[in-house]
Amino acid sequence: MTKFRHFVKSLLKLTFAMAVVLFALGFFNFFIPYIVVSWFSLAFFLGLTLFSGYYNSRSIKKPFFLNIFFGTLAVKFLLSLGFIFTYFILFDPTKWVILPIMFIFFAYKSSETLLLVRFAKDLPDDGMEG
Repeated sequence: MTKFRHFVKSLLKLTFAMAVVLFALGFFNFFIPYIVVSWFSLAFFLGLTLFSGYYNSRSIKKPFFLNIFFGTLAVKFLLSLGFIFTYFILFDPTKWVILPIMFIFFAYKSSETLLLVRFAKDLPDDGMEG
């Protein structure tokens, strides 16, 4: 559980930094149409990353970790596409709205990957070398 606590602390630092950036971008006229979707996507990806990080941190051996990691990666990607399509259909059909969503997605995915790779280094192998 200490690994998950460290994961959450690092994730909260990233979220705070992203919130500061979004707050600062809110003062620019070109970003005002995208501020609402940016805050929603920040909350959405924070929830998804916490969910996947929790299940990834519970892994006991590397093969299980890799299966869970790639499984949660696929689920997050599909849910992200669903989020984008839902926003397009319900609110704003402009193509530029995808930029803040993808920026937040890649920021969370890259930091999650870095943290979980460090976590995976400490996991024991399955003992089947060959």
